[in-house]
Amino acid sequence: MGSRKNIPNMRTQELFHLAEKLDCNPFEVLLHFAKGDSEALGYSITKTVTTKDGSTFEELTISPELRQKSAKDACEYLFPKRKAIEHSINPSSMDDDELIQETARVLVELKGRK
Repeated sequence: MGSRKNIPNMRTQELFHLAEKLDCNPFEVLLHFAKGDSEALGYSITKTVTTKDGSTFEELTISPELRQKSAKDACEYLFPKRKAIEHSINPSSMDDDELIQETARVLVELKGRK
């Protein structure tokens, strides 16, 4: 007998409690990174970088690459991955009415999966 449906396991519950105790929402932090909102994360927008030759330049605290990765990671929580749709319609073996009926049937089936 497995765990009950929609009930977090003990480890997940512990992680929720820890995040609550620290007053930290990891998903919110991830979205701040995706947005590039360094101030909300407690950083300044830029940082000064010194090169080997002693010159300095300003660099974004949160790089575009990190923003892109954070946005991609957040999407996995917001939008479930979709399975590829296999179809077996062979239009060359059907007349127009059969093709329309079969296409409508497949669309109704796909709508029911949502």
